[in-house]
Order: sequence, then C-alpha cells, then structure tokens
Amino acid sequence: MKNRFSIKFIALVIFLLTALLISLLAPERADQIKVTSAYPATVCPAIGNDISSIAGVASAKIGRRLIDGTSKKLNPGRSSQIPLTKSSILMEGNSDTALTFANNKWKAVVPCSVSNGQQWFIGGSGAVTSKSLLFIVNSGFSDSNVTVEVFTPNGPIEERNFLISQNSTKKISVDTLAPGEEEIAIAVNTKSGRVSSFLFDERKRGLKSLGADFVSAIAAPSKQVRLVSIPGLVRSLNSNNNSISHSLRLFVPGKIDANIEVTINSDDGNFVPEGLSEVKASSQKVLSIPLSNTPSNQPFSLFIDSDQPVLASILSNFTFGRSNEITWTAASDPIKSWSANLTGSRPILTFTGDKIDVLIKANGINGRKVEKKITGKDFISWQSPVGLNRLQIFANNEGISGGVILLPLTGNIGISTIPMNNGANLEIAYEPISDVSVITRR
Repeated sequence: MKNRFSIKFIALVIFLLTALLISLLAPERADQIKVTSAYPATVCPAIGNDISSIAGVASAKIGRRLIDGTSKKLNPGRSSQIPLTKSSILMEGNSDTALTFANNKWKAVVPCSVSNGQQWFIGGSGAVTSKSLLFIVNSGFSDSNVTVEVFTPNGPIEERNFLISQNSTKKISVDTLAPGEEEIAIAVNTKSGRVSSFLFDERKRGLKSLGADFVSAIAAPSKQVRLVSIPGLVRSLNSNNNSISHSLRLFVPGKIDANIEVTINSDDGNFVPEGLSEVKASSQKVLSIPLSNTPSNQPFSLFIDSDQPVLASILSNFTFGRSNEITWTAASDPIKSWSANLTGSRPILTFTGDKIDVLIKANGINGRKVEKKITGKDFISWQSPVGLNRLQIFANNEGISGGVILLPLTGNIGISTIPMNNGANLEIAYEPISDVSVITRR
C-alpha cells in the first residue's frame, strides 16, 4: 500500500515538473505574434481632356505606375512632380499625402487617397451649368463592383451599379446621375475590388468658365464637423472688382433628422450666425444654406455640432472682375502629423482647436528651410513667406485640425483648398508565428 502511494506521488511530481518545464520553454504570447505595419498605395486622379495637371509626391524614389490597363509594376521616378495626362497613377504607400494639382482658368487640388469601402462627396451638381465628373478608379488586377447613391433636396435617387474593369478608370458625367439637380450628395460604395473615387466639379455657361474644383472625399459622418480652411479675399484680392459668397451644404445619411448648431471662427473671434443656432436637417435630404455676414477679407472656419452624424462642405463662389471661380471646402480630421509636397505653392495654413500648438517645417523654393511654431486657441491662420515644396505639420496637442488654402499666383485666378487629412493611414496586421517546438517532443 505504501509502495503504491509512493509511485503515485512520484508520478505526480514528474507531471508537475514536466508541465513547469514546458511553460518555461514555450514562447511568450507576444513572441508568437508578428506585428507588421505599412501604408497602403494611393491613387492620384488624372482629369484628362488636355487639362494641365501634375501629382506632387514627397520623393522621386517613391514607386508609381499608370492605371492604364497594362502597367503592373511600381517603379521609382526621376521627379517628385509627375505630369498627369490621360491615366491616373498608383503611388507606393508612404507617410506623406500625395496631391493632384490641375490648372486651367481655375485651380483644383485634391489629396490622392485610397477608399475604405465607402466615400462621400457633399458637393457637385447635375444642373445645366455642370460639367462635373465622377472618377471611379480600380487600381487592382480584377474587376470591381461599385454602387453609386445620389441624394437631392427631395431625397435619394435610385442607386446605380457599375462594373469597373481591372486597372482602369471609369469617368461618369454627374448630370447623367442627377439630371437637372443643382444640389446633390454622392456616396460611392465598393462591393468588391480596390477602388478610389474622386469628384471633379466644373461649371460652364456656354464657353464661359464659371470655375472648377475637386470635392474632397469624406470617409464617414460625424456629430462634430470642422470645416477649417474657408477662403477669403485677402490682400490684393480684396478690391471693389472682386466678390465672394459662401453656402453650407449639409446631409444627414441616417434615418433620423438632425438638430444642428453652426459656429463661425476667425481671427476676429467666434459667433453663431443669425438663424443657425438651431437648424433642423431632414434625414437623407440635401440642405443648402447661404451664409451671410461671414468674414470676406480673411479665411475662417465653421464648426457644426449635431445630435446625429452629419456630412458637410462649403461652396465658395468668387468673382474676379469678369472671371469666376468656385472652391469646395471639406471637413478636416484631427491630426497628429501631416506632410505633402505643395510643388512651390505659397499657402495659407489654417488651424482650429481649443489649444492650438503646431510646428511647421518646410522646404522653400528658394532653397531655404522654413520653420514656424504657432500657438493659440479656436482659430489661427498663417501664410508662408515663400512658395513651399515639402511641408510637414506636427500637432502637439489633441483635437487640432488643419487646412490649406492655395491662392492665385500672379496672372492667375485659381483658388483651391484641401483639408489636412492623410491620404492613407498606417495599417497594422498581426500574424501568428508557428513554433514547432511547442508541439514537438524534446
């Protein structure tokens, strides 16, 4: 009896020691998982139609390829400014935001981007003066299916389905999606494939240009919307021959109506425009509100606080003597850092936040470094003393949003704005590491 007890005790001790040894030799959980991170490739749109346009990237070494149905390999280039003709280009993933610049009798700039499956455009028109185009770019090597939804002040229009061939761009006239509709909102939903979409809004009356700009895409609605870089007639543009007007376009994508308050922020202070302290916005119907008593001789920002997620943008109409221009301002996300190649433009940078603390670093076209620290509250604007190539922004506090206003150069009239939203965010993946020693006898 005693010997049997001893054998059981010894067996138990051996089992416990074996279990302890296995736990010591087995890799930790963190050692069994490999963490990888990378920026996804982004698409820079080409308008075509003999429009002069370029893509500005951070470095000539960044790989790129045409999205033309045949090109498949990313190759480094010779320049950080890439001419765009008929085909959009795919840019190798990196931390900088590439930009497409287009110029005619107007200026249009848009961040190159990648879709997260849905892109919203709160802008554009299908009216008689509209020459607006929706570009749907499939940068993958298999066909893609997308659904396009269009909304008007009367509600949704029947959605349309499109098949986008591999490695190609489909160009759709907006007036075929919403004929005769002046005020619209568009959602592009990717059902399969790797798709990025861009909305180019051009207006004409006969042969006369009324201006053009890209409408920057918005990824998702929010209860707090910050439209940071609304332009004004500054310096030499502020004359009796020139004028400017703004309108706010709102859209509630959900099923419940929204109650909204609007606040204007500028260098002169903050105020709630008359009639905009309590705005009722019906769900799934586009609402356009003319903005009166807004600053005309300086940039400003507009804050929207809502009890339901909303989408919004600002349409600015300019008259320069006998010429016209339009500009769309889209919502800006909070930033930690943002960088882009402005290809020599001399921008006005705008920032909003409760405690603005921003460091600006840039390379000037004169070869000198530009460095500026900006602090303040609510709203601050700053114009670069020289044209800039690579621009870097570092936000030292939470809740800071930024935007870029690109004003006319000498002899041109074009104006465009872009939000400081990253064209692509860092993607992190977790991969299990197989360890045969865990299941193999030693």
